[in-house]
Amino acid sequence: MLESLKRMKALSLPKGYPEDIDLIRLINYRTFLGCILNDVRCSIMSLMAKGYTSALDIATALGFSRTAIYRHLHSLRKNGLVTYRNGRFYIAARFFLVYDVELDSEEGIKLKIYADKGGFADEDVGFVLVKGESCRCDVCSIAERCLKAVKNLARKLEIKVRSEIPLEAFAEIAREVAYRDVLGIIKSGYLIVKSPFDEEEYEEKE
Repeated sequence: MLESLKRMKALSLPKGYPEDIDLIRLINYRTFLGCILNDVRCSIMSLMAKGYTSALDIATALGFSRTAIYRHLHSLRKNGLVTYRNGRFYIAARFFLVYDVELDSEEGIKLKIYADKGGFADEDVGFVLVKGESCRCDVCSIAERCLKAVKNLARKLEIKVRSEIPLEAFAEIAREVAYRDVLGIIKSGYLIVKSPFDEEEYEEKE
């Protein structure tokens, strides 16, 4: 478990971020879709990965009112993608995986990880949002930069990837992280279930 934690701590955080940002967050499948299908929320996540942490700065960069940006930030925070600390908004984890749950015939809970969906912060690209079947790596204008970011992620996590297609390479990483790191941490440690609103509240002002 200690090796798993050490690898995850090697992942990058944007400059100025608190050191106690979560290592991994598992985001519900439907919640994740609600983010990736909204271009504004994707843009907000990308700006946060580049160091934009105030609602005013994000609103200015996107050309939106602060009220509109606060609505999106509220939704992202409610769904676990964003956290709020000391008047600033941050991406809530170094690495995101996407999951769903179901009950089996014996009333046990099955946890399904979607290897082709997730996200992470990268120094060059910003927030890399892996959208599964929505990704079109063959025609994407930043596919080369995305592949570089994914390979950099693999290097930090000590994972060898074979594919030269960004989506497939990320899926290789997600599978390995799920089996090697997440499963190991769950077996040796414990899970904390909490609401995002256990964090401090904020007011819509700067």
